[in-house]
Amino acid sequence: MEVLAIKLIEGLLEELTKTNAISVSIAGPLKDSATVAFPTFLGGLVGGPGGAVMGAMAGTGILGISKALGFGNYKPLMTALREDFTEQERNSLYERLWEKLKAFVVSPLNQAMAYSALTELSQTAAQNPEVMENIRNELKETLSKKNMVLC
Repeated sequence: MEVLAIKLIEGLLEELTKTNAISVSIAGPLKDSATVAFPTFLGGLVGGPGGAVMGAMAGTGILGISKALGFGNYKPLMTALREDFTEQERNSLYERLWEKLKAFVVSPLNQAMAYSALTELSQTAAQNPEVMENIRNELKETLSKKNMVLC
């Protein structure tokens, strides 16, 4: 795959995360805060202020143990792709995305048109739900190989 196409797809994913077409999920932080808040609430109901403190300590302990066991780690998509995937794995994802996207782009792509191609890809993705679904499916499939999910 050409370096230009790799850069275009990487740029497209970065652009889509900036425009929230592929948003960074708040599910992880909500789940973590609920893990601590629920035992705190229950402890407060049962034991008053002392119970709330004990519940908060229990919730924090549960959260700490789950993090130590590798559960509940979340990070932005591009950070995960750069840190947790090899260059070969990333390029494989970009190639699959490129194959799905190039059918939607009607203008020829070359070095001189890199910026306009990225703009066109971003607009095409924003205006076409099928393109976004293709991108999400490829990302989900790739992330699942590392036991990660796209939220």
